[in-house]
Amino acid sequence: MLRNGITSVWKEQLMDVELMTLGFLMSGPKTGYRMQNIAGRLTLNYNLSLNQIYPVLRKLEEAGFVEKETVIQTGRPNKNVYSLSTAGRDHFTKRITAPAKPFDYVLEFLVRVLFFRFLDREAIVGEFDKEICSLQEQIDDLEAMAETVREKADRDGAFCYQTAIHLLRTLRDWYAEEMERRKQQYFSKDFG
Repeated sequence: MLRNGITSVWKEQLMDVELMTLGFLMSGPKTGYRMQNIAGRLTLNYNLSLNQIYPVLRKLEEAGFVEKETVIQTGRPNKNVYSLSTAGRDHFTKRITAPAKPFDYVLEFLVRVLFFRFLDREAIVGEFDKEICSLQEQIDDLEAMAETVREKADRDGAFCYQTAIHLLRTLRDWYAEEMERRKQQYFSKDFG
């Protein structure tokens, strides 16, 4: 599970619920519950909730991109099965081939760093250390899924998995270097 500094980046940029919903429906009709299960297996590190899926499905249905069929079930609640319309397939193609958006590099931790001047030196080093530990924990969580990724992910899923680990390691290493520079500056006898 992703935490702290990059949580909002993953949710907003990597976890585009509309695009995921359209993509899941490209391979055929599905229920919201089925899409949730697929998302859990594909993304591994982020749970897509039904509270995210159903509002998107309603919006796509209102826009004419998705069609809903209610399947009557005896002794069980009826289920809604969703499929893409022709307009929905066109919309998906436009979304997946759209121009790239700039990466949102404004991470929560970096916003906090902007105001570290209001903390004492020990507290600043402590905040860097907490963030580095959080990033390492996220790396450990993802690395624990390596065998599952090898067994179940396709090439694209494996690429996304490796990219997430690479980003986390890069942030961890960069923050650790900065923490060491600050320790040298703050606590070295030469700087008094």
